[in-house]
Amino acid sequence: MSNAYFTENEHILGKALTLAGVEHLQKQCLHGYYPDFIFPGHKLIVVIDGKMNSSHLHNKIGQKAHDQEQDTHLSQLGYQIVRYSNQAVKNCTKGVVLSIQRYLLSS
Repeated sequence: MSNAYFTENEHILGKALTLAGVEHLQKQCLHGYYPDFIFPGHKLIVVIDGKMNSSHLHNKIGQKAHDQEQDTHLSQLGYQIVRYSNQAVKNCTKGVVLSIQRYLLSS
């Protein structure tokens, strides 16, 4: 893992994935982007979508445009992008981990 800032839910999911034995990278540079989670060898990216507030560098519209650009670019490179809400990670962590494991088994 890099020394990047992790949100509470990124930390929760990262810990759950590690405990489940799922190899992953967090906030590593991938073609100029820093996705929340990268799964080496599977071309899978997981992003946790959170509520935007005034303390973020980008406003909601700017962040949405950035997310769409990132998704388009990485999809063109063969990556599958899966998004989960903060609420799903916080309230149903095991379900999110199981869902990610299913994606990994199918790739």
